[in-house]
Amino acid sequence: MNSKTRTIILGFVFVFFLALAYYENILFLSYVKDIFANPPLAITLVFLHNIIVVSLIIFGMTFYVELVLTFLPKRDIEYAVLNHPRLFAIIFTAIILTVSILRASTFLHGQIVIDLIATIMLLSLPHGIVEAYGVYKSIHTTLTNNLTNKALATIYLIFLLAAILEVGFVQALLWYTA
Repeated sequence: MNSKTRTIILGFVFVFFLALAYYENILFLSYVKDIFANPPLAITLVFLHNIIVVSLIIFGMTFYVELVLTFLPKRDIEYAVLNHPRLFAIIFTAIILTVSILRASTFLHGQIVIDLIATIMLLSLPHGIVEAYGVYKSIHTTLTNNLTNKALATIYLIFLLAAILEVGFVQALLWYTA
């Protein structure tokens, strides 16, 4: 199979998995209250949700790299991402964090006192740092073409720790509000 055909197939498969992830996200968010009622189940499902998200990021970055290398001439600006993967990974991680913070604040708006949102976000900072590092590591590893089974296992372990921190934080909030 030549590189153009492989890139096109990779693109279609990526779009398919992106659509599946969208429906998984809707399903996950519709049952999130029930999921967090059982902490071991919550850790498992949050971990699986994180794995789906980070795998989609890795898959998307792989598609991007293949697309640039296969279809674009070497002089194009898109090569800047491949030549500076650390900078791109930092910027992309910052964008993901910003969107996550905005999404979390919309979930919390109307359910708790607005003055507490800043405190809650500050207390959830360790979880955010761990997830941000996992996102950064996954993007940087993919763009530098260093994605091995060991690197993937490390990334998944980072997200397991993030799931434990997230569920622990939510359980602490539930205990505090009860």
